[in-house]
Amino acid sequence: MTSAKPLKTVRELILATTEYLAGKGVESARLEAERLLADVLGIARLELYFQFDRPLLNAELERFRDHVRRRGAGEPLQTILGETEFYSRVFKVRPGVFIPRPETERLVEIAVGLLAPPDHRLLSPVAVEIGCGSGIIGVCLAAEVPQLVVEAVDINPAAVELTRHNAHLNGVGGRVHTHQGSRFDPLPAHLRGQVDMLVSNPPYVRTDEIAELQTEVRDHDPHTALDGGRDGLDFYRALAHGMGPWLRPGGWIVLEIGADQGEAVTEIMTASGARDLSVHQDYAGRDRVVTARAATA
Repeated sequence: MTSAKPLKTVRELILATTEYLAGKGVESARLEAERLLADVLGIARLELYFQFDRPLLNAELERFRDHVRRRGAGEPLQTILGETEFYSRVFKVRPGVFIPRPETERLVEIAVGLLAPPDHRLLSPVAVEIGCGSGIIGVCLAAEVPQLVVEAVDINPAAVELTRHNAHLNGVGGRVHTHQGSRFDPLPAHLRGQVDMLVSNPPYVRTDEIAELQTEVRDHDPHTALDGGRDGLDFYRALAHGMGPWLRPGGWIVLEIGADQGEAVTEIMTASGARDLSVHQDYAGRDRVVTARAATA
């Protein structure tokens, strides 16, 4: 009589999965292997280190193998887990909605810094986010700046629903209002001339460069959230054209950009009448954010 095949342990699975994912080009293979396994077991990732010899049940092993197959095929880790961490907060993600990137934390950091200083004109500030996606920018701003009201807009109904969900999940549902539609079109008329900040992480990838993106971006993020037109600047032109009636005089404009777009976006905003233009770098030293102020009356 042959003995039963021993069950796979946590240690064995981490080592084997790390090797497999690394072979598929996953940069942080060990970390992702651990996060996938922790999700299956329903424990924190660090708890794996106290359970290295724990064997997985057959049902757990099948679910883990499915996770690994999906990740190896290029599906984003965030979509498999159904959530991501951003600015020290947890956000739900779902297929068909743009997945937040860590470099966007720099955009949030800058926007918070502009809204946070004491200002008698900003006792109840209003920010408009165009292209809210999963809601990470607007929700973080509302969480970091007391009394801030965020009007979040997206053309994708799934993104609007997800933003609403993430706002409630992070305790700011009462101050994040969602609107479905194109850019400024769905905003209520009473906001005209009352917006203290326009913030956006718009699509800025050049159309002919989308095919060259990583599989997990090219095949899983909606192209409407990526495609910035032939030169990657279409959305910035649209924002510059439409923002005037909404921003109060001196209101802030905070935009994420591609690493080679600082000069071009600055020129577009300057041509619209904006002033006090600045280009800010991300934590890797690449141009990432443009800030400006609306023209004064």
